[in-house]
Amino acid sequence: MRGRAERLEYETTKTLLFGSDETWAAMWALGTRGASSATGQNLTVGIKASTREPTVFFFINKPKQLLSWSLRSRLSLAFLLSLAMMTSCANSPATPQHPEGEPQQPVTTPLTPGKPPLFGAYTYGGVWGGMEPVYALETLVGQKLSIVHWYMSFDHAWDAKLFETASEGGRLPMIAWQPHRQSLDDIINGVYDTYLQSWAQGAKSFGGPIYVRPFPEMNGNWTPWHGDPAKLVTAWRHVVNVFRAEGANNVKWVWSPNITDEPRVDTNKFELYYPGTDYVDILALDGYNWGTTRPLTAWKSYEEIFATPYARVTALGPQPVWIAEVASTEQGGDQAQWISEMFASRAFPRIEAVVWFDENKETDWRIASSDKSLVAFQTGLVNSLQVASE
Repeated sequence: MRGRAERLEYETTKTLLFGSDETWAAMWALGTRGASSATGQNLTVGIKASTREPTVFFFINKPKQLLSWSLRSRLSLAFLLSLAMMTSCANSPATPQHPEGEPQQPVTTPLTPGKPPLFGAYTYGGVWGGMEPVYALETLVGQKLSIVHWYMSFDHAWDAKLFETASEGGRLPMIAWQPHRQSLDDIINGVYDTYLQSWAQGAKSFGGPIYVRPFPEMNGNWTPWHGDPAKLVTAWRHVVNVFRAEGANNVKWVWSPNITDEPRVDTNKFELYYPGTDYVDILALDGYNWGTTRPLTAWKSYEEIFATPYARVTALGPQPVWIAEVASTEQGGDQAQWISEMFASRAFPRIEAVVWFDENKETDWRIASSDKSLVAFQTGLVNSLQVASE
Protein backbone atom coordinates (compact mmCIF):
# COMPACT_ATOMS: atom_id res chain seq x y z
CA MET A 1 0.00 0.00 0.00
CA ARG A 2 1.08 3.55 -0.51
CA GLY A 3 2.11 5.23 2.70
CA ARG A 4 1.71 8.80 1.47
CA ALA A 5 -0.40 10.72 -0.96
CA GLU A 6 0.60 11.03 -4.58
CA ARG A 7 0.47 14.43 -6.20
CA LEU A 8 -1.91 14.31 -9.15
CA GLU A 9 -2.71 17.02 -11.68
CA TYR A 10 -6.29 17.61 -12.82
CA GLU A 11 -8.13 20.64 -14.09
CA THR A 12 -10.53 20.88 -11.16
CA THR A 13 -10.34 18.74 -8.06
CA LYS A 14 -12.09 18.15 -4.80
CA THR A 15 -9.79 17.16 -1.95
CA LEU A 16 -10.91 15.11 1.03
CA LEU A 17 -8.71 14.94 4.10
CA PHE A 18 -8.99 12.07 6.53
CA GLY A 19 -6.91 12.45 9.64
CA SER A 20 -6.46 10.32 12.72
CA ASP A 21 -9.18 8.63 14.74
CA GLU A 22 -9.99 11.99 16.28
CA THR A 23 -10.16 14.35 13.33
CA TRP A 24 -11.43 14.59 9.81
CA ALA A 25 -12.20 17.38 7.38
CA ALA A 26 -13.40 18.01 3.87
CA MET A 27 -12.35 20.94 1.77
CA TRP A 28 -12.43 22.20 -1.79
CA ALA A 29 -9.23 22.74 -3.72
CA LEU A 30 -9.99 24.53 -6.95
CA GLY A 31 -7.41 25.47 -9.50
CA THR A 32 -6.28 24.94 -13.02
CA ARG A 33 -3.78 22.26 -12.05
CA GLY A 34 -4.25 21.50 -8.36
CA ALA A 35 -3.29 18.63 -6.12
CA SER A 36 -6.16 16.20 -5.80
CA SER A 37 -5.33 13.77 -3.05
CA ALA A 38 -4.75 13.90 0.65
CA THR A 39 -3.63 11.38 3.18
CA GLY A 40 -4.25 10.60 6.80
CA GLN A 41 -2.81 7.95 9.05
CA ASN A 42 -4.75 5.10 7.49
CA LEU A 43 -6.45 6.21 4.31
CA THR A 44 -5.85 8.13 1.14
CA VAL A 45 -8.93 9.46 -0.62
CA GLY A 46 -9.10 11.51 -3.76
CA ILE A 47 -11.62 12.60 -6.34
CA LYS A 48 -11.02 13.63 -9.88
CA ALA A 49 -13.91 15.97 -10.54
CA SER A 50 -13.29 17.40 -13.97
CA THR A 51 -16.44 17.93 -16.01
CA ARG A 52 -15.49 15.22 -18.50
CA GLU A 53 -14.14 12.36 -16.39
CA PRO A 54 -15.26 12.32 -12.76
CA THR A 55 -13.47 9.51 -10.96
CA VAL A 56 -13.12 8.36 -7.39
CA PHE A 57 -10.07 6.64 -6.02
CA PHE A 58 -9.05 5.63 -2.53
CA PHE A 59 -6.50 3.32 -1.02
CA ILE A 60 -5.91 1.97 2.44
CA ASN A 61 -2.40 2.48 3.74
CA LYS A 62 -2.56 0.17 6.75
CA PRO A 63 -5.24 -2.50 6.39
CA LYS A 64 -4.71 -3.96 9.84
CA GLN A 65 -5.30 -0.60 11.44
CA LEU A 66 -8.38 -0.09 9.30
CA LEU A 67 -9.98 -3.10 10.93
CA SER A 68 -9.66 -1.52 14.37
CA TRP A 69 -10.90 1.97 13.58
CA SER A 70 -13.28 3.56 16.00
CA LEU A 71 -16.95 4.03 15.17
CA ARG A 72 -16.38 7.73 14.61
CA SER A 73 -13.72 6.96 12.02
CA ARG A 74 -16.01 4.56 10.22
CA LEU A 75 -18.77 7.11 10.06
CA SER A 76 -16.25 9.60 8.74
CA LEU A 77 -15.20 7.22 5.98
CA ALA A 78 -18.83 6.56 5.09
CA PHE A 79 -19.39 10.32 4.82
CA LEU A 80 -16.38 10.79 2.59
CA LEU A 81 -17.32 7.94 0.31
CA SER A 82 -20.88 9.23 0.06
CA LEU A 83 -19.52 12.56 -1.18
CA ALA A 84 -17.31 10.67 -3.58
CA MET A 85 -20.21 8.71 -5.04
CA MET A 86 -22.28 11.86 -5.56
CA THR A 87 -19.41 13.47 -7.45
CA SER A 88 -18.71 10.42 -9.58
CA CYS A 89 -22.35 9.87 -10.50
CA ALA A 90 -22.75 13.39 -11.81
CA ASN A 91 -21.18 12.54 -15.13
CA SER A 92 -20.02 8.97 -15.70
CA PRO A 93 -17.59 8.45 -18.59
CA ALA A 94 -17.79 5.47 -20.91
CA THR A 95 -14.43 4.11 -19.74
CA PRO A 96 -14.07 3.65 -15.96
CA GLN A 97 -10.92 4.89 -14.29
CA HIS A 98 -8.80 2.56 -12.17
CA PRO A 99 -7.99 3.44 -8.56
CA GLU A 100 -4.31 3.72 -7.89
CA GLY A 101 -2.14 1.84 -5.42
CA GLU A 102 -1.58 -1.82 -4.63
CA PRO A 103 -4.64 -3.92 -3.74
CA GLN A 104 -4.98 -5.20 -0.19
CA GLN A 105 -3.91 -8.72 0.67
CA PRO A 106 -6.63 -11.37 0.34
CA VAL A 107 -8.32 -12.96 3.30
CA THR A 108 -8.18 -16.71 2.76
CA THR A 109 -9.77 -18.01 5.95
CA PRO A 110 -13.58 -18.11 5.84
CA LEU A 111 -15.13 -15.68 8.28
CA THR A 112 -17.34 -16.80 11.12
CA PRO A 113 -21.12 -16.90 10.59
CA GLY A 114 -22.63 -13.44 10.44
CA LYS A 115 -19.46 -11.85 9.09
CA PRO A 116 -18.97 -10.56 5.53
CA PRO A 117 -17.99 -13.31 3.08
CA LEU A 118 -14.80 -13.78 1.14
CA PHE A 119 -14.77 -12.12 -2.25
CA GLY A 120 -13.70 -13.87 -5.44
CA ALA A 121 -14.29 -13.53 -9.15
CA TYR A 122 -14.10 -15.09 -12.55
CA THR A 123 -12.44 -12.73 -15.02
CA TYR A 124 -12.50 -13.30 -18.77
CA GLY A 125 -9.13 -14.68 -19.85
CA GLY A 126 -7.86 -14.90 -16.32
CA VAL A 127 -5.42 -17.70 -15.34
CA TRP A 128 -5.44 -19.33 -18.81
CA GLY A 129 -3.45 -16.50 -20.34
CA GLY A 130 -1.79 -15.34 -17.16
CA MET A 131 -2.90 -13.29 -14.19
CA GLU A 132 -3.08 -9.90 -15.88
CA PRO A 133 -6.92 -9.89 -16.08
CA VAL A 134 -7.04 -10.82 -12.40
CA TYR A 135 -4.57 -8.08 -11.48
CA ALA A 136 -6.58 -5.56 -13.49
CA LEU A 137 -9.78 -6.42 -11.62
CA GLU A 138 -7.99 -6.30 -8.28
CA THR A 139 -6.67 -2.84 -9.13
CA LEU A 140 -10.19 -1.72 -9.99
CA VAL A 141 -11.74 -2.88 -6.73
CA GLY A 142 -8.72 -2.05 -4.58
CA GLN A 143 -8.39 -5.50 -3.02
CA LYS A 144 -6.80 -8.81 -3.91
CA LEU A 145 -9.24 -11.59 -4.68
CA SER A 146 -9.58 -14.28 -2.04
CA ILE A 147 -10.83 -16.74 -4.70
CA VAL A 148 -9.78 -16.96 -8.36
CA HIS A 149 -12.33 -18.85 -10.45
CA TRP A 150 -12.07 -20.24 -13.98
CA TYR A 151 -13.60 -22.94 -16.20
CA MET A 152 -12.09 -26.20 -17.43
CA SER A 153 -13.47 -29.13 -19.40
CA PHE A 154 -12.72 -32.82 -18.97
CA ASP A 155 -10.61 -32.54 -22.12
CA HIS A 156 -7.85 -30.65 -20.33
CA ALA A 157 -5.00 -32.53 -18.73
CA TRP A 158 -3.81 -31.62 -15.27
CA ASP A 159 -1.74 -28.44 -15.46
CA ALA A 160 0.06 -27.57 -12.25
CA LYS A 161 1.09 -24.16 -13.58
CA LEU A 162 -2.53 -22.98 -13.72
CA PHE A 163 -3.05 -23.73 -10.06
CA GLU A 164 0.33 -22.37 -9.01
CA THR A 165 -0.45 -19.16 -10.87
CA ALA A 166 -3.96 -18.80 -9.46
CA SER A 167 -2.89 -19.47 -5.87
CA GLU A 168 -0.03 -16.98 -5.75
CA GLY A 169 -0.32 -14.44 -2.98
CA GLY A 170 -2.59 -16.68 -0.93
CA ARG A 171 -5.50 -16.75 -3.37
CA LEU A 172 -7.74 -19.84 -3.43
CA PRO A 173 -8.14 -21.52 -6.85
CA MET A 174 -11.60 -22.74 -7.85
CA ILE A 175 -12.55 -24.39 -11.13
CA ALA A 176 -15.84 -25.29 -12.75
CA TRP A 177 -15.04 -28.75 -14.17
CA GLN A 178 -17.31 -29.54 -17.10
CA PRO A 179 -17.63 -32.84 -19.03
CA HIS A 180 -19.01 -31.37 -22.24
CA ARG A 181 -18.18 -34.41 -24.38
CA GLN A 182 -17.98 -37.15 -21.75
CA SER A 183 -21.15 -39.02 -20.84
CA LEU A 184 -22.18 -39.75 -17.29
CA ASP A 185 -22.34 -43.46 -18.16
CA ASP A 186 -18.72 -43.49 -19.30
CA ILE A 187 -17.60 -41.63 -16.19
CA ILE A 188 -19.47 -44.12 -13.98
CA ASN A 189 -18.07 -47.11 -15.86
CA GLY A 190 -14.47 -46.02 -15.41
CA VAL A 191 -13.71 -44.99 -18.98
CA TYR A 192 -12.02 -41.82 -17.69
CA ASP A 193 -10.44 -43.23 -14.54
CA THR A 194 -6.89 -42.85 -15.86
CA TYR A 195 -7.62 -39.22 -16.63
CA LEU A 196 -9.17 -38.67 -13.19
CA GLN A 197 -6.24 -40.39 -11.49
CA SER A 198 -3.76 -38.11 -13.24
CA TRP A 199 -5.69 -35.11 -11.98
CA ALA A 200 -5.86 -36.51 -8.47
CA GLN A 201 -2.12 -37.23 -8.42
CA GLY A 202 -1.36 -33.74 -9.70
CA ALA A 203 -3.65 -32.14 -7.14
CA LYS A 204 -2.06 -34.13 -4.34
CA SER A 205 1.42 -33.05 -5.45
CA PHE A 206 0.27 -29.44 -5.65
CA GLY A 207 -0.60 -29.69 -1.97
CA GLY A 208 -2.57 -26.49 -1.51
CA PRO A 209 -6.35 -26.27 -1.35
CA ILE A 210 -8.20 -26.62 -4.65
CA TYR A 211 -11.94 -26.02 -4.91
CA VAL A 212 -13.57 -28.07 -7.67
CA ARG A 213 -17.12 -27.64 -9.03
CA PRO A 214 -17.86 -30.77 -11.09
CA PHE A 215 -21.05 -30.76 -13.16
CA PRO A 216 -22.00 -27.14 -12.32
CA GLU A 217 -25.65 -26.08 -12.67
CA MET A 218 -26.67 -29.70 -13.10
CA ASN A 219 -30.35 -28.78 -12.66
CA GLY A 220 -30.29 -26.56 -15.76
CA ASN A 221 -31.34 -27.93 -19.14
CA TRP A 222 -28.55 -25.94 -20.84
CA THR A 223 -25.95 -28.43 -19.51
CA PRO A 224 -25.33 -31.85 -21.12
CA TRP A 225 -25.03 -33.53 -17.67
CA HIS A 226 -28.57 -32.44 -16.76
CA GLY A 227 -31.69 -34.62 -16.71
CA ASP A 228 -30.90 -37.78 -14.73
CA PRO A 229 -30.33 -36.91 -11.05
CA ALA A 230 -29.60 -40.47 -9.92
CA LYS A 231 -26.99 -40.96 -12.64
CA LEU A 232 -25.31 -37.64 -11.87
CA VAL A 233 -25.12 -38.52 -8.17
CA THR A 234 -23.40 -41.80 -9.07
CA ALA A 235 -20.95 -40.05 -11.41
CA TRP A 236 -20.17 -37.39 -8.78
CA ARG A 237 -19.43 -40.00 -6.14
CA HIS A 238 -17.24 -41.95 -8.55
CA VAL A 239 -15.11 -38.88 -9.30
CA VAL A 240 -14.70 -38.09 -5.61
CA ASN A 241 -13.84 -41.71 -4.78
CA VAL A 242 -11.10 -41.77 -7.43
CA PHE A 243 -9.52 -38.65 -5.91
CA ARG A 244 -9.78 -40.07 -2.40
CA ALA A 245 -8.16 -43.32 -3.48
CA GLU A 246 -5.17 -41.27 -4.70
CA GLY A 247 -4.97 -39.35 -1.42
CA ALA A 248 -5.94 -35.98 -2.94
CA ASN A 249 -7.61 -34.81 0.25
CA ASN A 250 -6.67 -31.18 -0.41
CA VAL A 251 -9.39 -31.04 -3.08
CA LYS A 252 -12.61 -29.51 -1.76
CA TRP A 253 -15.79 -30.44 -3.61
CA VAL A 254 -18.19 -27.60 -4.39
CA TRP A 255 -21.75 -28.63 -5.30
CA SER A 256 -23.33 -25.73 -7.19
CA PRO A 257 -26.82 -25.98 -8.71
CA ASN A 258 -28.49 -23.05 -10.39
CA ILE A 259 -31.00 -21.15 -8.28
CA THR A 260 -33.74 -22.08 -10.77
CA ASP A 261 -34.64 -25.63 -11.73
CA GLU A 262 -35.09 -25.83 -15.49
CA PRO A 263 -37.43 -27.40 -16.36
CA ARG A 264 -39.39 -26.47 -13.26
CA VAL A 265 -40.75 -29.93 -12.50
CA ASP A 266 -40.59 -32.06 -9.38
CA THR A 267 -38.30 -34.60 -11.05
CA ASN A 268 -35.68 -31.90 -11.68
CA LYS A 269 -35.44 -30.24 -8.26
CA PHE A 270 -31.82 -29.57 -7.40
CA GLU A 271 -32.16 -31.54 -4.16
CA LEU A 272 -32.38 -34.72 -6.25
CA TYR A 273 -28.88 -34.07 -7.64
CA TYR A 274 -27.31 -33.85 -4.18
CA PRO A 275 -24.68 -36.61 -3.72
CA GLY A 276 -24.75 -36.46 0.08
CA THR A 277 -22.93 -34.71 2.89
CA ASP A 278 -20.00 -37.15 2.75
CA TYR A 279 -19.29 -36.12 -0.85
CA VAL A 280 -19.70 -32.34 -0.65
CA ASP A 281 -17.46 -29.86 1.19
CA ILE A 282 -19.18 -26.66 0.06
CA LEU A 283 -22.84 -26.09 -0.73
CA ALA A 284 -23.06 -23.42 -3.41
CA LEU A 285 -25.52 -21.56 -5.61
CA ASP A 286 -25.31 -19.81 -8.99
CA GLY A 287 -27.69 -16.87 -9.41
CA TYR A 288 -27.95 -13.75 -11.57
CA ASN A 289 -30.10 -10.65 -11.74
CA TRP A 290 -31.08 -10.70 -15.42
CA GLY A 291 -33.18 -7.54 -15.11
CA THR A 292 -35.07 -6.87 -18.31
CA THR A 293 -32.47 -8.42 -20.63
CA ARG A 294 -34.83 -11.29 -21.51
CA PRO A 295 -38.54 -11.36 -22.37
CA LEU A 296 -39.58 -13.31 -19.27
CA THR A 297 -37.18 -11.86 -16.70
CA ALA A 298 -37.60 -8.94 -14.31
CA TRP A 299 -35.39 -6.94 -12.01
CA LYS A 300 -34.81 -8.70 -8.68
CA SER A 301 -32.76 -7.73 -5.67
CA TYR A 302 -29.95 -9.86 -4.29
CA GLU A 303 -32.13 -11.10 -1.44
CA GLU A 304 -35.08 -11.81 -3.72
CA ILE A 305 -32.87 -13.94 -5.95
CA PHE A 306 -31.29 -16.04 -3.22
CA ALA A 307 -33.88 -16.24 -0.41
CA THR A 308 -35.69 -19.40 -1.51
CA PRO A 309 -32.67 -21.26 -2.97
CA TYR A 310 -30.68 -20.47 0.19
CA ALA A 311 -33.40 -21.99 2.38
CA ARG A 312 -33.44 -25.08 0.18
CA VAL A 313 -29.69 -25.58 -0.02
CA THR A 314 -29.02 -25.02 3.69
CA ALA A 315 -31.56 -27.74 4.48
CA LEU A 316 -29.32 -30.29 2.74
CA GLY A 317 -26.40 -30.23 5.14
CA PRO A 318 -24.25 -28.30 7.63
CA GLN A 319 -21.49 -27.34 5.20
CA PRO A 320 -20.44 -23.75 4.47
CA VAL A 321 -22.42 -22.03 1.71
CA TRP A 322 -20.84 -20.13 -1.17
CA ILE A 323 -22.28 -18.09 -4.00
CA ALA A 324 -20.22 -19.68 -6.78
CA GLU A 325 -21.50 -17.34 -9.52
CA VAL A 326 -23.33 -14.05 -9.17
CA ALA A 327 -23.71 -10.82 -11.10
CA SER A 328 -26.25 -8.16 -12.01
CA THR A 329 -27.05 -6.43 -15.26
CA GLU A 330 -27.50 -2.68 -15.67
CA GLN A 331 -30.76 -3.14 -17.59
CA GLY A 332 -34.03 -2.66 -15.78
CA GLY A 333 -32.80 -1.09 -12.56
CA ASP A 334 -29.91 0.44 -10.65
CA GLN A 335 -26.93 -1.93 -10.68
CA ALA A 336 -24.96 0.20 -8.23
CA GLN A 337 -27.79 0.04 -5.71
CA TRP A 338 -28.06 -3.72 -6.29
CA ILE A 339 -24.36 -4.12 -5.50
CA SER A 340 -24.64 -1.95 -2.38
CA GLU A 341 -27.59 -4.01 -1.15
CA MET A 342 -25.64 -7.23 -1.77
CA PHE A 343 -22.78 -6.07 0.45
CA ALA A 344 -25.16 -4.73 3.10
CA SER A 345 -27.26 -7.90 3.27
CA ARG A 346 -27.05 -10.05 6.39
CA ALA A 347 -29.97 -12.27 5.39
CA PHE A 348 -27.84 -15.34 4.68
CA PRO A 349 -25.51 -15.96 7.63
CA ARG A 350 -24.04 -19.23 6.34
CA ILE A 351 -22.66 -17.68 3.16
CA GLU A 352 -18.88 -17.56 3.51
CA ALA A 353 -17.86 -16.60 -0.03
CA VAL A 354 -19.27 -14.65 -2.96
CA VAL A 355 -17.72 -15.09 -6.43
CA TRP A 356 -18.58 -12.51 -9.07
CA PHE A 357 -18.89 -13.41 -12.77
CA ASP A 358 -16.99 -10.53 -14.36
CA GLU A 359 -17.58 -10.79 -18.10
CA ASN A 360 -19.52 -8.99 -20.80
CA LYS A 361 -21.32 -12.06 -22.08
CA GLU A 362 -25.14 -12.46 -22.33
CA THR A 363 -25.20 -8.94 -20.90
CA ASP A 364 -22.57 -6.76 -19.30
CA TRP A 365 -22.02 -8.46 -15.95
CA ARG A 366 -18.78 -6.62 -15.22
CA ILE A 367 -18.15 -4.80 -11.96
CA ALA A 368 -16.95 -1.81 -13.99
CA SER A 369 -19.86 -1.77 -16.43
CA SER A 370 -20.27 1.81 -15.19
CA ASP A 371 -18.32 4.11 -12.89
CA LYS A 372 -21.27 4.21 -10.51
CA SER A 373 -21.30 0.43 -10.16
CA LEU A 374 -17.55 0.30 -9.70
CA VAL A 375 -17.68 2.85 -6.88
CA ALA A 376 -20.50 0.89 -5.23
CA PHE A 377 -18.32 -2.21 -5.33
CA GLN A 378 -15.28 -0.41 -3.92
CA THR A 379 -17.37 1.08 -1.15
CA GLY A 380 -19.03 -2.23 -0.37
CA LEU A 381 -15.69 -3.98 0.04
CA VAL A 382 -14.36 -1.29 2.37
CA ASN A 383 -17.53 -1.32 4.45
CA SER A 384 -17.38 -5.11 4.64
CA LEU A 385 -13.86 -4.92 6.00
CA GLN A 386 -15.07 -2.51 8.67
CA VAL A 387 -17.98 -4.71 9.70
CA ALA A 388 -15.63 -7.69 9.88
CA SER A 389 -13.72 -6.01 12.72
CA GLU A 390 -16.74 -5.46 14.95
